[in-house]
Amino acid sequence: MRPRLMAWMVAGALAGMAAPVAVQAQPAVAPAERIAFDLPAQPLLNALRAFGRQTQYQVLYDGALIAGRQAPALNGRFTPREAIERLIAGAGLSAHSAEQGSFTLRKVVAPELREGSAATLSTVTVTSLGERLNGSYAGTDRSAGTKLGTPLIETPRSISIVSQEQLQTQAPKSLSQALSYTAGVSTEVTGADVRMAGATIRGFSDGSSYYKDGLRQFAAGSYGSWNDDIDELESIEVIKGPASILFGQGRPGGVINVVSKRPEAGHVNSVGVSYGSYHRRELSADLGGAIGNDGDLLYRLNLKGRDGDDRTIGSRDDRVSIAPSLRWNLSARTQLTLAAQYSNERGTPKSWWPSLFTYPQIKDLPARLTAGEPAFDRFNRDTRAIGYAFSHETDNGWKLTQNLRYSTIDIDYRHIYAMDVLADGRNISRASLAQRTEGKTLAFDTRIQKDLRWGELQHTFSLGVDHVRYKERGGLGFGWDVPNLDMYAPVYGQYIAPPELSESNADLRQTGLYTLNQLKWNRWIGNLSLRHDRVRTEQTSTTQPQMRDQATTGSAGLLYLFDSGWAPYLSYATSFDPVTGLQYDGSTFKPRRGKQYEVGLKYQPAGSTTLLTASVFDLTQTNVSTQDPDHPRFNVQTGEVRSTGLELEGRFPLTRELSTLTSYTYLDPRTTRSTRPAEIGRQTFQTWRHTASVWLDYRPRSVPGLMVAGGLRYKGRSPYNLSSTGLVNVNDEVTVADLAIAYETARYRIALNINNVFDKKYFAGTFRAADREATVSVKYYW
Repeated sequence: MRPRLMAWMVAGALAGMAAPVAVQAQPAVAPAERIAFDLPAQPLLNALRAFGRQTQYQVLYDGALIAGRQAPALNGRFTPREAIERLIAGAGLSAHSAEQGSFTLRKVVAPELREGSAATLSTVTVTSLGERLNGSYAGTDRSAGTKLGTPLIETPRSISIVSQEQLQTQAPKSLSQALSYTAGVSTEVTGADVRMAGATIRGFSDGSSYYKDGLRQFAAGSYGSWNDDIDELESIEVIKGPASILFGQGRPGGVINVVSKRPEAGHVNSVGVSYGSYHRRELSADLGGAIGNDGDLLYRLNLKGRDGDDRTIGSRDDRVSIAPSLRWNLSARTQLTLAAQYSNERGTPKSWWPSLFTYPQIKDLPARLTAGEPAFDRFNRDTRAIGYAFSHETDNGWKLTQNLRYSTIDIDYRHIYAMDVLADGRNISRASLAQRTEGKTLAFDTRIQKDLRWGELQHTFSLGVDHVRYKERGGLGFGWDVPNLDMYAPVYGQYIAPPELSESNADLRQTGLYTLNQLKWNRWIGNLSLRHDRVRTEQTSTTQPQMRDQATTGSAGLLYLFDSGWAPYLSYATSFDPVTGLQYDGSTFKPRRGKQYEVGLKYQPAGSTTLLTASVFDLTQTNVSTQDPDHPRFNVQTGEVRSTGLELEGRFPLTRELSTLTSYTYLDPRTTRSTRPAEIGRQTFQTWRHTASVWLDYRPRSVPGLMVAGGLRYKGRSPYNLSSTGLVNVNDEVTVADLAIAYETARYRIALNINNVFDKKYFAGTFRAADREATVSVKYYW
């Protein structure tokens, strides 16, 4: 059944990629139908939101075009077009309808400027009841992480965006869960893990560090990364392939960038309560709007409180977080947004049993049992951040942007883990570890940008500099004086002293100078960008107290955009990733280098929420450490890893009531050079050749507000490690089902979400993956 199921998923994905989809979700109000409006004079954004709620139409617009504009009162019976034209009267805007159920607002351009103009608006979807219920998952079609704000259809590389609509519908509990339906991304690599928020992208680990609003959030120590609350995020972006041109040092598979919720005029406030598996109780609020009557000062406040247990005996999963932000429109061309964040988490790490490959009986242990000690085990994480985003546009078209954030993360981690099953077949030997780490990061990114024109050639030019400084103070220790435990009848409650910590400090500084360039000529769109970085790392290590690296990276791409919405492209990108350690002769390692060739095809009809992407890539990482054949205790950098693959991803409506998200990835990640002959040609560990997913969203027109959605996630077999006998240990293939049911009106939303509906028991590495979890939530809007 599983191979057939995977084949069905792939066929569905290919069918969606092969044929344009003409059917779009329909609004509640027909174009010629007249309905009664009674709207007061108010800010234009508020009026558009009210229009969207009443008609369930989508309205797309450039936020700068409506900032500070007022809409007149609207009273009487009008068709949707008549109503919106009256709302924007006098604003210098026109309403265009590319598909039934949506309008795009554009600036009215003087006739003498129309010829040859190809300016593209920054499209934003007005949040309304119609948008929340249409199932399009469109969100934004621009990536904030690319810095130029280019539409995805005009970007010659593969980028996936998890929209706000998708986050709300699927209700993921972590960053890893939120990415589980994204092509080219593998999550739960070592099971469900509260400690780390990361993924494998195109066969390479992301290093458990990710970016927030374009600025890096470092993982702290050996165990612990940032873990932003999903309710505080507007969207999640995955920029696939080498991305050093945008962010400096990084892994070659790609980069995750999360986008924070920010203040907006006419914000729809909400409060929510939920209850779920493991007695998980949550209260949340998303508040915002204008301060004063002029609309120049906007605020937003996200609050979360959670009290819950987790899967194992005596575990906990508690969180308190707050994320306030304030936007000040200093003028029509100058904005300043201040943002802060605080979170306090008290959790329990996953249970760490002996290797199930060595001891298969581990698979049969109840999931609620732990190999640790509930009174000893803990994973406490506190985070704090404060920063700003500033932008100013001059009279001659130059735009200055600066983002800055200072953040801290504190990790207090203790864990007892199992090592071996003893000769009696019942008792296990155990050890302990502890980590205390404090990480402090100061990061800023400053750039100037301008749209230039050279005859028929349009040139978006950006020049920037970014800098990041990360300080880490703390220690890690291991203890061996831990009593054995009967794994079939465990008795908990023994006192175990925490191990002593060995100090480990590090300072990292990185400065990058970059230029980003997009060129447009007729239907051709090109990208040519270059960057140079200098990195300095100082450590307490006696063998390597200091490292200095520098690298020049770049990207180039070419795309042709047909009138029909098809866009073939090709691109090339490079990356670098510093490596700690010394070779036998005392010399430092060079940074690992990554390079990728990608050829792809995108499809998005004008004005449509449909977006299909197919890409083929060849990604290579060089300067990989491998064992020194002459000095086995040391490494040399003659290794190479190569990953080639195919990705298919699409979001599109199947009927007027049914829409889908679908993806398929074929990956061939392998070691191509190594001093160990057995590794050459072998699939790299913790990777999957085949992954696929499909998510269906059904919203019947006969019952407005009802949503029934569900999905399947498939992972093929995955090699985990090499056994002592030389055999490769492999995790079995698995298919997991998820379900979401909701009913929503303009005032409230009631939802049921179930992950792993059939409680599929499976493992990632040697760790048990997530069991079935259900959550019921109620949200009230005003």
